[in-house]
Amino acid sequence: MIEKADSDASPVVFSREPDRNRPYRDGTADLLKGLAVLLMIQVHIMEQFVTTDTHGSVIGKVSMFLGGPACAPVFLAVMGYFLAFSEKPLAYFLKRGGLLFLAGIFLNIGRSGHLLIEIIRGETTLDPWFFIMGADILTLAGLSLIFTGLLRLILKHNGWLYLSAALLVAGITPLLNKIASSGTVGVYITAFFWGTSEWSYFPVFPWLGYVLAGYAFHLLLFQIPFLNRFDVQKQLLYIIPLWIAIMITIPYASVITHNLSGPGGYYHHGILFFIWTLLFMISYLVLVKLTEIIYGEQGVVMFIKWIGRKVTSLYVIQWLIIGNLATWLYRTQDLFQFAAWFILVTTATLVTGWLVEKALKKLSEKKHAV
Repeated sequence: MIEKADSDASPVVFSREPDRNRPYRDGTADLLKGLAVLLMIQVHIMEQFVTTDTHGSVIGKVSMFLGGPACAPVFLAVMGYFLAFSEKPLAYFLKRGGLLFLAGIFLNIGRSGHLLIEIIRGETTLDPWFFIMGADILTLAGLSLIFTGLLRLILKHNGWLYLSAALLVAGITPLLNKIASSGTVGVYITAFFWGTSEWSYFPVFPWLGYVLAGYAFHLLLFQIPFLNRFDVQKQLLYIIPLWIAIMITIPYASVITHNLSGPGGYYHHGILFFIWTLLFMISYLVLVKLTEIIYGEQGVVMFIKWIGRKVTSLYVIQWLIIGNLATWLYRTQDLFQFAAWFILVTTATLVTGWLVEKALKKLSEKKHAV
């Protein structure tokens, strides 16, 4: 985890465990997740609400890029990073993974509730299973927990093996995507693991690779002394050339993030974009970490970190709002309306999340009082 150092110590320290004598929360991880939530909301609105012309414009492409490498890959890498702390048995990973997978299916039903009602009423002829069996982040998180739990039995604590596994997952994705499934049931099941179906948004291949990369990063921090401790000035020195390379190659990445589905699309990318995204995340991590060090106690940054701490509940809430509104608004809104909807949906999501938090806290207090 990332800690602020004392003034006369090394500016940034990665420590394996927090200080047990005081409460600790990794501010950098919360800031990463909070920024990802905000970028995720805007990209979901761009995907669902905005007209085809606006979606294909420069602003549309920028929106899609911002909702790409800094969102889902960051969520998954942070997830993997903290899984490496866990000493839970395999049974925990299997149970927790199964519950998350089921939660993802229920979220699919909830966010498509309005549309599913129209299908039941016969007002539209769309296939309901397309929406119910979507392979999204929650289903992926559940399956990733299961796979990671199993891999822990084999790879143990070797960071290089986890990194190799991450690269292997991304590398074989194009090959697996060529494997066609037969039958209706087979198509929907395999979509959670691989393939280029329209409802296969985040299949295990290649997206498990980011979880394993985050897991590897945690282990390698303590297996390579060079990574474990170095100062801010050196970090900036190292990432400047990397950021230059990233800026030069953004047009390549932008094409992928703007074309979501199909072979070579964002949802089904191969190893080249995977490696590009890992390099992007390394540079992005340093900038976010420096922001936490310098501005971590400022109001705006504190607020974004609060968002990051509520990432799962806010993810569910924003999809329930956006998904059901999309039945009315799908591909009908212009750029001004996109901005308005971003403000409205973000506000509604955060307020609802805050109310849910307060309600759960009161229920917990009543339970302990009894």
